[in-house]
Amino acid sequence: MEIYLSRIWEYLINVSLTTLNQLLFLFGLLNVLVLLLSLSANLVARLSVRFWGRNLFLYGFCWLGTSVHELSHAFFALVFGHKITEIVLFEPNKDGTSLGHVNHTFNKKSIYNKTGNFFIGIGPVLSSGIVLFLATLLILNHNISQHQSFRISPEIITNFSLLKQDTIAIKNTFYSFYNIVFTKNSSTWWKVVIYIYILYSIGSSMTLSSSDIASSFSGFLWVIIFFLLFNMVTLWLGNFMVVFLSKIALYVAGFLFLLMLSLIANSGFIVVLFILNLIKGIFVSRK
Repeated sequence: MEIYLSRIWEYLINVSLTTLNQLLFLFGLLNVLVLLLSLSANLVARLSVRFWGRNLFLYGFCWLGTSVHELSHAFFALVFGHKITEIVLFEPNKDGTSLGHVNHTFNKKSIYNKTGNFFIGIGPVLSSGIVLFLATLLILNHNISQHQSFRISPEIITNFSLLKQDTIAIKNTFYSFYNIVFTKNSSTWWKVVIYIYILYSIGSSMTLSSSDIASSFSGFLWVIIFFLLFNMVTLWLGNFMVVFLSKIALYVAGFLFLLMLSLIANSGFIVVLFILNLIKGIFVSRK
């Protein structure tokens, strides 16, 4: 009896460790980037309002980012079977607490619907990577995925050499992307201007509200439960999930790299806006 209990215990530990490794691979870096992108977008928006003024920032730049923000919520709501009751892409209220909204309902007994809350909540941040890819492809005629050397695998969490190798690859890919955008397209300056406008408009609107975060957290709990149950049922037959994750590793790495680029762009906007606000403050104080 003790032998069977010991084997069951070992199997449960193996299931737990395997699930943890898979979740870290798929959502570890993703959740960190989502948090950093949301924080950076909030700071970009605050600095922008201080420099441009509320109305100029909202109607000159924020309309685009807010529209993409709300469309992201709506898209993932539809994917996960939610019913959209109202969608307003851009309609700022007087105190600036709301720029747009998507109201939706779902079946609280449906696990699929409840799991979707995770993706609906972080949808605006995920969309920044998609918008960056499309903007680079359509405006600069450059496919980021073709020059992206960053790779990720389920083993990266426990393999330091792979982690070091990927860190170098990320650095090289950033350098390559910078050269392509600002060197190759230097003769078509207007494309670069439009590209930066889109990055700025989108990057300043990828903030997550407290309700978005709460909704995402509740949905992520069901993601964890799904992985645990799947591994508990299938791990003794073979690690099917690891095989599947290995096949999509290239796409996961590509998408994470796009989010990193969005974060780098936001960081650049923060530095520029901070300097511009300092200069503006000096001139205002002299008057």
